[in-house]
Amino acid sequence: MKTTKFPVDELRGLEIFEGLSDDELTWFSEHGMGFELETGEHMIERGDPADYMFVVVRGTIDGYEEHGGQWLVVATTGRGKVTGMLPFSRMTHYPRYVVAVEPSQVLFVHKRDFQEMLSVSLEVGQRLVASMSDRVRGDVRLEQQQEKMVALGKLSAGLAHELNNPAAAVGRAAATLSKHLAKLPESMSGLMGQHLDEAAIDAIRQLPTLARPGESATLLPLARAEREEALGAWMEDHHVTDGWRMAGTFTDSGFTVDDLQEFSGKIPAAALGDALVWIEYGLVADGVVAEIASSAERISSLIDSVKTYSHMDRSVEHKLTDVREGLDNTLKMLGHKIDKKGIRLERDYEKDLPEVQAHAGELNQVWTNLIDNAIDAVDEGGVLRIEAKPDEHGIVVRVIDNGPGIPEQLRQRVFDPFFTTKEVGEGMGLGLDIALRIARTHRGRIEVHSKPGRTEMRVHLPSGA
Repeated sequence: MKTTKFPVDELRGLEIFEGLSDDELTWFSEHGMGFELETGEHMIERGDPADYMFVVVRGTIDGYEEHGGQWLVVATTGRGKVTGMLPFSRMTHYPRYVVAVEPSQVLFVHKRDFQEMLSVSLEVGQRLVASMSDRVRGDVRLEQQQEKMVALGKLSAGLAHELNNPAAAVGRAAATLSKHLAKLPESMSGLMGQHLDEAAIDAIRQLPTLARPGESATLLPLARAEREEALGAWMEDHHVTDGWRMAGTFTDSGFTVDDLQEFSGKIPAAALGDALVWIEYGLVADGVVAEIASSAERISSLIDSVKTYSHMDRSVEHKLTDVREGLDNTLKMLGHKIDKKGIRLERDYEKDLPEVQAHAGELNQVWTNLIDNAIDAVDEGGVLRIEAKPDEHGIVVRVIDNGPGIPEQLRQRVFDPFFTTKEVGEGMGLGLDIALRIARTHRGRIEVHSKPGRTEMRVHLPSGA
């Protein structure tokens, strides 16, 4: 950076110095240090001692902070604006690095001169206090937005994971159906060439109606394997081409050797192979259609859960709300994290739980923050328990985990804004602060009770009756 000096006339046109006397402007001209920056030049680095206040005389500078492994622009300061260390600020080190967006000139004022600066110009002092207040509000909004983005990222990952399974199942089913449909003409030609009588055709139509897939689903693995082997051996004995492959389909559909033996007595032996192939294609098609329908229903259910979770199609007014629905939808959104850690989930909801007057979407933010923290707290194979019970004033929701607990010296700080024990990029320390504020806007409260092996977050909400 090149040094320079700023004459009084050049400072007079800046917003922060508007209306100041020549004596006041002279003080800043004499006590401030001027620097010129080229485009892209770094003015300060993150972690540098916070010793200076900066006034942008010409150009624009951007401040960058690291979030989630990426450097993002979090503040832009243009001509006449102030940034850096301000009077009454408790900043010790700059939290971001600052770069010139264009050729810029900046006035540096050292913090050792702040007291004299405030005595020289009370007006500047008042403006700097207002500027610092604006900056604090802006930083809080930014941190809250980042906290929401972190939460959204987690929910998005969960939703993508949950949607991927039924979507992949639809793809597999469609491929299987296409493969079998391509073979149907050949199978039909084989049957037509047998010149079957009406009784044989009726037997072919009737056999698929005897399918019992539910029965097959109840078989133990060993019993299922034995039945499939028996069916494959029977087909081989009856010279059915590709019988060992088809045995799995007939087993899944609940057929036994006795069923096929009875069927074989109703049609010519020469037609048995073609008939079983035709029937097997139909059974596969039925199973594939059922799988597609189930997957589509699962996708629709997930979409409904997202809509209900976010309440994006509902009014923002407080209405009578059943918190059990919100808890279940939140657990569905975070299901991938629960499954990934092999957590045992326990739910205990009172059957006749009173409803509460609430904005359900806001309450779901509370459940998300509390449940996500509990998931993070437990080890692989841990236990997460959700309770919803009535109490003397309304209801109490308990989120309980068997993690290591919260040390006593930290227990009173967990609701403080920006306090977090998570790694950088995993949270901004606003989750519990947001949850507490939402609970209070619903005339409720949150309590924390913790010891090694059991942490319990209690949310008390008044009933809506």
